[in-house]
Amino acid sequence: MKVSQELSILFWLRKDNKNKDGKASINVRITISGARDGFSLGYQVEPKKFDTKAGAIIGKSAEAIEINNRITHVKSELLRHYNLLKERSPNVDPLSLKNAYLGVQQQKKTLLQVIDFHNTQFAEKVAAGKRAKASLTKWITTKDKLTQFLKSTFNTSDYPLYKIDFAFGEDLHHFLTAIQCLGDNTAMKYIKQTKQLLKLAVRRKWLDANPLEDFECPYIDPERSILDAEELCVLYNKAMPVKRLEEVRDAYLFMTLTGFAYKDALQLSPDHLCKFFDGEDWIVKNRQKTWCRENVPLLPIAKEILQKYKNHPYCVANNCLLPINSNQRFNGYLKEVADICSIKKHLTTHTARHTFATTVTLANGVPLETVSAMLGHKSIKTTQIYAKIVASKVSKDMKALKGIFNLSLPDSMLFSAVA
Repeated sequence: MKVSQELSILFWLRKDNKNKDGKASINVRITISGARDGFSLGYQVEPKKFDTKAGAIIGKSAEAIEINNRITHVKSELLRHYNLLKERSPNVDPLSLKNAYLGVQQQKKTLLQVIDFHNTQFAEKVAAGKRAKASLTKWITTKDKLTQFLKSTFNTSDYPLYKIDFAFGEDLHHFLTAIQCLGDNTAMKYIKQTKQLLKLAVRRKWLDANPLEDFECPYIDPERSILDAEELCVLYNKAMPVKRLEEVRDAYLFMTLTGFAYKDALQLSPDHLCKFFDGEDWIVKNRQKTWCRENVPLLPIAKEILQKYKNHPYCVANNCLLPINSNQRFNGYLKEVADICSIKKHLTTHTARHTFATTVTLANGVPLETVSAMLGHKSIKTTQIYAKIVASKVSKDMKALKGIFNLSLPDSMLFSAVA
């Protein structure tokens, strides 16, 4: 029987399990948007007494009246529970409706139980070498942020999934930005990860729908520092007063010519260096962050730098290509290098990668897809950020050019313009 556009409730006779008296059991079939589930009504009758089309017992005997009343009651109760479930979530499935009618309580998961489940599996992937340890650290930090948020906003150590609504996302954003004073981009990263957790809960059927699915997490492009070609030349040619600064300068230059992030450059070993299919020197490896291929053909200066440190004691002892310090110390030394080279920009390991994407490649006509592959990006959309930077610089340079470039137009062109 079609109860609504989505819901159908059918009473049918299961004839394949007759008892010794030849009676068959009456079953209920629930169909919602094509999905099915059901249960036994608890009655057995002679097949000839059951009207399949009407889904009821024929006649007015005491047995018929009792069973038909039961059928009417079950149908009414299923519809009532269906409407109650629809008020809580637009997505109701047959199993949930059956459990609601039978009084079977599904296990109610909490937010922190979901993130613990996620992080445990993620840790196993890290142990298997499938994901980066740094990514796991970010998820652990996300749990810490959510724990602090729940304590501050709801005065509780955990929160049931079914209680999470759209306002939960708004409150989380307020907590991260107003209470913890995080930047909008950072706050949105934590909210995006929370949305991922809720999406996981939906897939596991711990939650009917993701209440934050429509919560927008815009990203504001930060101002990215990049070096221009002239600054790269100064950096390359400037003599460093001490060995440690020379090593940092060379490692930084290598990053600007290959696009490797700090951690990837740190872990480069001679095994990653090879003659590739074209007979040229390449570095072939997976990127630590995304585990995507990050194959880069080496430019002459990059090869020159590697040759310079081939027999460096640190590189030989640690089986690496470059003598790179800890990230904090490396960035600290870069400040000294910038001062020596009179570069007024804040140099970090990130600026080297940005410089490779813009000044070294895109600005020199290397296609976006090629740059994306060398940077080890999962999506070309990530690389398009750098294309915008290049376009922005072109626009800025052309505006400056308008102020200094002035030619007298021929009379014929002036006449045409006036006309």
